[in-house]
Amino acid sequence: MLFSLMHIVHLLTSILWIGGLAFVTILVFPMLYATKDPLQKALLFQRIEHRFAPIARIYSLVVGISGFAMLHMQGWHKALFTKAGAPLLFMMLIWVMWTIMLFGLEPVIIRRELERLMQKSDSLEVDDVFRRMNKLHWLLLALSLGAAASGAVFAHGPAL
Repeated sequence: MLFSLMHIVHLLTSILWIGGLAFVTILVFPMLYATKDPLQKALLFQRIEHRFAPIARIYSLVVGISGFAMLHMQGWHKALFTKAGAPLLFMMLIWVMWTIMLFGLEPVIIRRELERLMQKSDSLEVDDVFRRMNKLHWLLLALSLGAAASGAVFAHGPAL
């Protein structure tokens, strides 16, 4: 019963987290590209980022707690460094990467970069920064979807 609850919480929180990432990647960045004024571009991203970043941190904690609880309850930690446990290990590595970014890099690097951009008026530099951030978001989205697929493979076995 407790395992089923953890599994549901883990799955739904992962869906919300990856959905938010997809929203920013697929919809917000194109909106930023369409915005001509560099200051407005930076302000728009900052408003969205300031709302989503704390939510993403909560998602990270919930996914981590529920994931490690399931790992412990089922004894899956014994399989982590085996072929059968490779999907689990991949999910854990992606979670660790996200957690480091959300709790360490994002507050330090992204906020400082946004503050710097808001003081600049060079549209080309602002566009370049957002292009790089969008490429990073596409990579993170692909890795996150890969982690979700790994969870399905681990839970249900390979499709082939």
